[in-house]
Amino acid sequence: MKSDFSHIDYKKAPYQVYMAGQVLLNTPSFIKKHQLWKGFLDHKWILIMTMVIMGTLSVTLYNDIDTYINAPNVADIEIPAEGFDTKIEALSAAALTSSEEEIESLEAEKKSLIERKEKLEAAHKPLFSGSYKFLLLILLEVLIFHFAVGTNNIIKDQNRILTVKEFARAQIRMIKVMVHKWIFGLLMYIGVSVVCGILKISYLTNLIMFFVYGFFLGFALLDNYLEQYHFTIPRSSKQIQTHFGAATTFGIFASIGMSIPVIGPILIPFIGAVAATLYGHQMGMEKEVTIV
Repeated sequence: MKSDFSHIDYKKAPYQVYMAGQVLLNTPSFIKKHQLWKGFLDHKWILIMTMVIMGTLSVTLYNDIDTYINAPNVADIEIPAEGFDTKIEALSAAALTSSEEEIESLEAEKKSLIERKEKLEAAHKPLFSGSYKFLLLILLEVLIFHFAVGTNNIIKDQNRILTVKEFARAQIRMIKVMVHKWIFGLLMYIGVSVVCGILKISYLTNLIMFFVYGFFLGFALLDNYLEQYHFTIPRSSKQIQTHFGAATTFGIFASIGMSIPVIGPILIPFIGAVAATLYGHQMGMEKEVTIV
């Protein structure tokens, strides 16, 4: 994969966002009508894996909620009117033209401010954030792939029955995709942080990365659809980039939805998998020719 963004056509993004939104709105009724939850526990190995995953989710959920509830008390923290980052930068700039004694005082104040910022951020850490969502998709890939294939069977009037080998292949593929996106996302974060720092807009770093990670999560969901048509990961990457708007929409939905305690991490990936499959079918993604 040369680049995760080299085949994006931003002009098509608004229409894709609209179509993805419409599909998401119609997905719950589709799931209810076709009762997609039936059958995925018919095999004992899937049942066992489901129990292991749910057990892992329960432990992680408990730890995350405990961290959230017992976060440091920040009632005594006063946020500077101009913001933490601006104040820290101002102190750094002042130190450049100050005496040795003044520099020591400024550095101490800067250190104190940084500690207060970190304390405040820790106290307001959102549940199920960061790399956890990537890991969650990996853990739930067996069930996500089942829903994607089940949905495709319905809309294509097929009766594909998955084998253990196919599930294993899908799991390995999801691991490869998520590890690549995690590494690329880390590099993107470093680059965005540097650029935003130079432009004095550091406050936009997290917002920009929210959309970047949203695209990566949506990529994983759409890849489950293209995988059924034997797309290699590089080819799937190019194809999904041409549907950047939809991938980002599905990813943002998944990212926000998985932050809902208990039900979010369990239900949202499945809804996203079904929605991505419906969108892929509706747009005929498997039939499109992507320029290499």
